[in-house]
Amino acid sequence: MKIALCSDWVYPSVGGVQSHILGLAGQLREMGHEVVIVTKEMDRSDAQGDPYPEGVREVRAKRLTEPEHVLMPPSPRDLRDLLRREGFDVVHAHHAFTPTPLLSLEAADRLGVPSVLTNHSITFANSSDLIWGPVSQVLPFKRYINLANRVIAVSGSAAEFIERFMDGGKPVVIPNGVDVGRFHEPKPVQRSVVDPGRFEHPMIFGVGRLAFRKGFHLLVESMPRVLRRHLEARLYVAGRGMMMGFLGLLIESLDLQGKVNLMGYVSDEALPWLYRMCDVFVLPSVSAEAFGITLIEAMAAGRPVVASRIGGVPEIIDDGVNGLLFEPWDSSGLSEAVNTILENPKLAEDLGMRAHRSAEENYSWPRVARRIEEVYMEVVG
Repeated sequence: MKIALCSDWVYPSVGGVQSHILGLAGQLREMGHEVVIVTKEMDRSDAQGDPYPEGVREVRAKRLTEPEHVLMPPSPRDLRDLLRREGFDVVHAHHAFTPTPLLSLEAADRLGVPSVLTNHSITFANSSDLIWGPVSQVLPFKRYINLANRVIAVSGSAAEFIERFMDGGKPVVIPNGVDVGRFHEPKPVQRSVVDPGRFEHPMIFGVGRLAFRKGFHLLVESMPRVLRRHLEARLYVAGRGMMMGFLGLLIESLDLQGKVNLMGYVSDEALPWLYRMCDVFVLPSVSAEAFGITLIEAMAAGRPVVASRIGGVPEIIDDGVNGLLFEPWDSSGLSEAVNTILENPKLAEDLGMRAHRSAEENYSWPRVARRIEEVYMEVVG
């Protein structure tokens, strides 16, 4: 089967959608499918992120304006011509609210090619019928979303949100996937990439885009309470984003220099080792967290995790069984959960073991991709 994975979030961007597409593409290739990434022309001068899996290629549709206009969508005609030339069996659009996947659904519909849409996101007040009932009738997304032959959502929370934009039927929930082996047994790396001696103290770790909704300011704010009970503990935050400057100021104002470390971009090679070396992984999101891929990466690594009870996170974490949950915006609850793990080695070991088992049983790419393949078979007929 020849499959198009269509998105605006592709290499070299870094994030959950891009990570999902890379993992799915690689697994589908291993299953014998031909996979092509379909996106729009963009500036690749800052090319950081994961390379495509072996055998997976990318094709780009021209944009309506010159490439420097990042927000402009692809040309619908050029995108349609591209899909026609390639002769896909299935068009799989990723992300329900950006131009390339939505226009791909329209192009597939005009060409008579079966299509699937995966919704990766939720937004503020995502459970509010009062807000999103009327809004879904006004925004233009609904027309495109209903062109898909089947809709997938990465969590029950994401399914509830996208269903407001559907005229009928229900999304099928298929979660994000993770390469369990890559995070549980990382490949050897040079000492210059990850120096274990740097992380001999109790290590708290967070990774993600430094955006407000990801809640890293909350994680920094929790550290004084952690340090009162664990003076040697250190926080490492990997990632880049618009909150970097603010987090730096927050660290200075709380006198946390040397105790909280903003690592910036971390290479794909180093990331599995950072998960494996940390004592606690924290996902501190404050809004719009449909799933949390970094959460299942840490779980795959066998680490105890702490996460906010928000969006799709409680669908992944059974509080007290394979991780600990705290209420969103509650930095005191966050620090208490971290301290509980640091003070109870047996609990930390048990949580990490059960987290790994959960990742293996529910989120390994072979299992997830097989379920997505079943949806492809359903729409192809």
